[in-house]
Amino acid sequence: MQSILEELFYRNIRPELRRYNDNPSFVKADKLKQRNYEKLLAALGEPEKELLEKYMDAQEELENKVHYDTFTYAMKFGVLLMSEVFVGMSQVSKEVI
Repeated sequence: MQSILEELFYRNIRPELRRYNDNPSFVKADKLKQRNYEKLLAALGEPEKELLEKYMDAQEELENKVHYDTFTYAMKFGVLLMSEVFVGMSQVSKEVI
């Protein structure tokens, strides 16, 4: 196995592809969301469906930005944590996070 950083770089580790199909509460929530989405689509006309799709696209873009920000924050925090372990707290700058 390569280093963890190499695995991340070469996209052999892909946290965004995690599956939750074995988690009953996730499956239940996903089914409820899908049922409500289908009911909503049935109640909308074409212009409203297009608006809903645009809204969902914008929501997905925002969620991707939040996930990226959370990921980078967590990585920086992890690096600082490990740095503190190896070199001591006085040598670590917490201004990064």
